[in-house]
Amino acid sequence: MIGCDYGTTVNNFALVNYLAHFYLAHPEPNLMFGNYIGDGVRGATFNSFSEGVQRGIRFHRFIDTYTDTHEVVNEAKRLFYPTQSKFSAVVVDVLFDYFLANNWNQYSGIELSVFSQECYDTIANHSESMPARSARFYQYMVSNNILEKYKSTSGITEVFRGMDSRTKFTSNMRNSIQDLEAFHDNVDLAFHQFFPDLKLATKKWMEEN
Repeated sequence: MIGCDYGTTVNNFALVNYLAHFYLAHPEPNLMFGNYIGDGVRGATFNSFSEGVQRGIRFHRFIDTYTDTHEVVNEAKRLFYPTQSKFSAVVVDVLFDYFLANNWNQYSGIELSVFSQECYDTIANHSESMPARSARFYQYMVSNNILEKYKSTSGITEVFRGMDSRTKFTSNMRNSIQDLEAFHDNVDLAFHQFFPDLKLATKKWMEEN
């Protein structure tokens, strides 16, 4: 739901759970690209993209809305609210990608390293139509192999540290790793309860849209 150009409010955070978004849109290139740039597209610029990419942008927004209103996700957010406050939603998004990466073989028959490179290549093939802030994060994402870094606590700590440095508000998202130690089993369970629901919901959306 929530990259590189972090905006001024929590609602303006660029997407951080890239791995899940790419996974859900795979293997359709336009759907993957539209999903990737979803947070970077505003107003009338939507119509400048091809129909397939527009569908990907709408898909991105559906995933965000579904995630934000799912009770299991909201319960996970509440675990982090005492220390993360309004950033608890951002933290849970990143941690869900951490659990997806660590359970990758349960959900995909493609090795994570191969999948990650396919995602990077897919976005590169659409570089001429990429919004500026999506392009900026793409360079960072590829050079640091962010999709694979979600698999380690050091990798997601790096992601949190980057977000802390970019938000205009005081935040301590990097310290959420300490909370993860306490709530690991709770968040793990929440992910495995939520993600199959999300997969079913997105499959239905793709059949209807």
